[in-house]
Amino acid sequence: MEQQDTTNHTNKDEIDLIEVFFKIWRFRKFIIYFTIAIAILGIIYALIQPPVYEASVKLYKTTQEKGSRMQDLASQFGVGGASMTQAGQFSIKDLLQTRRIHRKLIYHKWETEAFQDSVNLITFWEIGKDAEEGEGPTKKEKFISAYKKLKDQITVSVNEETSLITVKVMMQDSGLAADMANYITDLVIDYAEQERKTSTKRNLNHITERLETVEQELREAEEDLKQFRENNQAWSQSPELQMQYGRLQRRVSVKEQVYMTLQQEKETAKIELVKQTPVINVIDEAIAPIQPAKPNKKLIVIVATFAGFFLSILIVVLRYVYFYIKQEIERRGERLQLIPFGIFTNKSKKQ
Repeated sequence: MEQQDTTNHTNKDEIDLIEVFFKIWRFRKFIIYFTIAIAILGIIYALIQPPVYEASVKLYKTTQEKGSRMQDLASQFGVGGASMTQAGQFSIKDLLQTRRIHRKLIYHKWETEAFQDSVNLITFWEIGKDAEEGEGPTKKEKFISAYKKLKDQITVSVNEETSLITVKVMMQDSGLAADMANYITDLVIDYAEQERKTSTKRNLNHITERLETVEQELREAEEDLKQFRENNQAWSQSPELQMQYGRLQRRVSVKEQVYMTLQQEKETAKIELVKQTPVINVIDEAIAPIQPAKPNKKLIVIVATFAGFFLSILIVVLRYVYFYIKQEIERRGERLQLIPFGIFTNKSKKQ
């Protein structure tokens, strides 16, 4: 008997999916109208959102792997070599996050469709326009606001396999997005070229200083060898003198080798200053996009429709749950009473 009662109680508490379906089906009109309403709101939202265009450039950094044997030898003596490759080691992603680059982008004069004359980004975004006269933000505050907004408009991605760098710019103006992407390319190329020349000049100055020192040391070594031969005419007949002569000769040979290497490095550095080999190669320039990247109107409408449908079903289910709980409370001789501060308490009907 106990087992039968337990089985009956379990069957009673089980959810009949068919009954749930028919209960939901009773509110089919509500579900349809609610879904349509949310879909319409999604359409309105997609239509009122301003279009945002995306322009991108693809860059490729040339690798500084021209380390010749001369540079390898020079690096052993503390010059050349590694210094020659410093210009190619900067990160474009880190560079585009600096205020130095953002300042140039913000205050650059841009041609836009919204303004007849060229304007900077502060004017284009109308930062501080709504402020009352005399109480508006300062120039520094305007720059900070534009800087924070611009950071979200520029993204940089790097392909780990090919080292291809893609810079994307999102703006409300199609032509402005392309112009900014190409201007960013010019800034990166100028920075890389300036860094290369600065590094090369620094390296050339270091080589020149080292060359003067080695030249003096070579002269001293040659003078020591000359005096030894003048003072020891019969050095070839004495083993001890032969050993001293060999040491002096090796010293001269080493200084000559270092001197010649530094001379060649100096000429290489001079050529490096005037050569036009690009540090950054532009694979694809930015062009003005025709279609906006945002908002994705189709996706917004689809998401709004599904969200409305499932939300309407949830509302219907919660309605049934509410009435079911209410009936259960009343059946057990209890009622739900609302007291201050939104706290619910159970109070027995029996006093």
